[in-house]
Amino acid sequence: MTQSLDQIYEGIIRNAEGDPDVIGFILGGSRGKGFATRHSDYDCTLVVTQEAYQATARRMSELPPGFDVAVHTIQSFAEHAAWNGPYRWDRYNWTHLRAQIDKRGGLIQQLVDEKGKVPEGEVDNFIRTSLDHYINQVCRSIKCLRDRSRIAHRLEAADSILPLLDVVFALHKGRLRPYYKYLRWELTEFPLEGLPWSGDQFLGMLMAILTDGSYASQQTIFQWVDRTIRGQGYGSVFEAWGDDLRIVDYVPETIVGRQSDDV
Repeated sequence: MTQSLDQIYEGIIRNAEGDPDVIGFILGGSRGKGFATRHSDYDCTLVVTQEAYQATARRMSELPPGFDVAVHTIQSFAEHAAWNGPYRWDRYNWTHLRAQIDKRGGLIQQLVDEKGKVPEGEVDNFIRTSLDHYINQVCRSIKCLRDRSRIAHRLEAADSILPLLDVVFALHKGRLRPYYKYLRWELTEFPLEGLPWSGDQFLGMLMAILTDGSYASQQTIFQWVDRTIRGQGYGSVFEAWGDDLRIVDYVPETIVGRQSDDV
């Protein structure tokens, strides 16, 4: 009889618990965050001894569709998703995960926790770089608004959202900007206490910016960023813009809806 994915998962856990070559096991993806739907696969990580690596990797590669088990040695697991490595994009995957098996006295969980955030020594530089990127996008979008370029204004404004989220999440103890699929969930389950708006209010402003560039929402958010984050030791990022930052204060005679050169 064909086993279900749930039965395969339970079997892997049972075998891993009794296998001396298994060091750790982590259920990741949506299932690991308690966010699973009927479409969710099983995304897992199995950490094994060096001696068992090849045989285990070969065996895990034979699992049916819907089951993806990445096999690591303890060293390769520690190196995976390094901040300056090619898999940095994978770091958010490790947030809010708990190791189902950890035979090294908490080491596996420690490595999981480290991957799921901005490294402590990188937080300040990451915020500065992201903040500068955000300011740049806001300035570019308002210049386009001034020049009556509707499409350009909306696209530049939309591009400001990613660095904005990088900044506001990293300000909260180095948290990582979530994949957009998890953004509402993060704001609801793990609120950003420094934001002056509820999660729904913040998402509403972001949606308004995505919809039509929303000058009003963009100004509201930027004024908060300027007032709040400047005072947290990042004033030099704003000051580096000098007189160029004045464009943020531009008030259009007509808002985006009446601009028509690009439509």
